[in-house]
Amino acid sequence: MNSREIREYIIENLKDKLVIFDISPAEVNMDFDLVKSGLLDSMAFVDLIADIEDKFQLEIDFESAAEQDDFTSLGGLTSIIMNFGDA
Repeated sequence: MNSREIREYIIENLKDKLVIFDISPAEVNMDFDLVKSGLLDSMAFVDLIADIEDKFQLEIDFESAAEQDDFTSLGGLTSIIMNFGDA
């Protein structure tokens, strides 16, 4: 798994919400905050994490992941997935 593959999976997972919010996938850069932007609420973010765990066969420790300042940004989430995938 690489960061491009993770980003593509997340964008694909969110495509319906992106349409509703009139956001182009190209606008979702690594600094895009999935929660602060209003795209996802906290429950939807947790659901996304569960989908990611299933897809990439890993378990994300929320407590340690939440310590990262940009946990809810695309880049921060990608970094966390890469780190937990290597664990």
